[in-house]
Amino acid sequence: MSPGESMAEVALTPSRGAARERTLRLLGVTLGALFLAFAGLGGVFFWYDSASEWVNHTREVRSAIAEVMEGLAEAESAQRGLLLTEDRRFIEHLSQARRHIDDDIQAIERLTRDNPEQQGRLERLRALTQIRLQVIDRTVAMAQAGQAREATDLILQGQGLSAMIDIRALLQEFAAEEARLDARRSARVGEIRIILIVALVVFALTLAGLLVHGLREIALDRETEARQTAELRKLLGERTLLLAEVNHRVKNSLQQVASVIRLQTRTVVHEGARQALNDALSRIMAVGRVHEQLYRGADVGEFDAGEYAAVLARELVDSMGREDVALELVVTPAKLDLTRAVPLALILNELVTNALKYGCLPDTRGCIRVGFGAVDEGYRLSVADKGPGVPGDFAPESSKSLGMRVIQALARQLNGRLVVEKPPVGAEFAVVFPKGVS
Repeated sequence: MSPGESMAEVALTPSRGAARERTLRLLGVTLGALFLAFAGLGGVFFWYDSASEWVNHTREVRSAIAEVMEGLAEAESAQRGLLLTEDRRFIEHLSQARRHIDDDIQAIERLTRDNPEQQGRLERLRALTQIRLQVIDRTVAMAQAGQAREATDLILQGQGLSAMIDIRALLQEFAAEEARLDARRSARVGEIRIILIVALVVFALTLAGLLVHGLREIALDRETEARQTAELRKLLGERTLLLAEVNHRVKNSLQQVASVIRLQTRTVVHEGARQALNDALSRIMAVGRVHEQLYRGADVGEFDAGEYAAVLARELVDSMGREDVALELVVTPAKLDLTRAVPLALILNELVTNALKYGCLPDTRGCIRVGFGAVDEGYRLSVADKGPGVPGDFAPESSKSLGMRVIQALARQLNGRLVVEKPPVGAEFAVVFPKGVS
């Protein structure tokens, strides 16, 4: 990441942090509201369901009361049919009616356990029903025994009729009480239904309000971020322009220094001093070329090391005036941090200068191969020539040459190392360094 992008990222961090905080706060409020709304709706639905069950419960009681009355009517019909026709099939009808009556009374008992008043009526109903059924059983037994007249007399005594009148009155009381309960519970169901509808409306309005508020917050965040992004792009453009201007001024300043050294070299008589000034001039020019390439480049904070090495190698060979030397370039693109630009330029300057000085003798056709690319360890910058090569016992660590010491010091700055190859023809020097910046 380039420094400009890093600065933009840092500048955007507070805004994004605030936007993220608002989003999380809105999400928390939304989830809390949804939880409370669902809990409230769940409670209302449970209340509504419970009230509806009580309404159904009341109607089951009223249905059981009606079936008791119907069972008694069937029993009386079976009694009359048997007395009039002496058909024994009415005995089976009577037995079925008795079973239905018993089942219905048990159902009423189960359904009215929560109502003591109805339970009291049920006890009276059970006693009266038992009296009525006993009278019917006695008349049936007399009819089967051929005592039809006695059976008729028993009916005319009115005990069964009196019990039946009391049963009808009691069942009417039962039905009236259940009708009252039904009306009250139905009214409660209606009220709960209204509450449920209101709750659903409130829930929908709350959800819509949260949605609108969320969309408004998102739009505000996007607008703020867009405005800040535009400001940062403007700032980044200004910084890029300023950095290019700085590199351009540094390059011009180094050229002025180089001009002064070049003038000083012409006045120096001592050969060693002149050579030292020329070496210093070469290194200054190498650094100047670095800044020239940087202010011409489009990237801020990084550079293409492959292209950079190729351009610097051509300029170095051209600056030496060695038209008899062929330059072979084997480079691949690689984006590196700007902090590595100057060390690489100085290393390349020293290696190419040594190759021109020792590997390409005057008045002979020479060849220098400059290579740069990725390897397993990281990156490799190499310079090879086809000259006489290096002595068999040559070791860069023990060399007293200032150039070798400079190369090794710069390699350490890159966390790398200097490698000396001894091919059959010429020599090859390479600096291998890792990809990461320590």
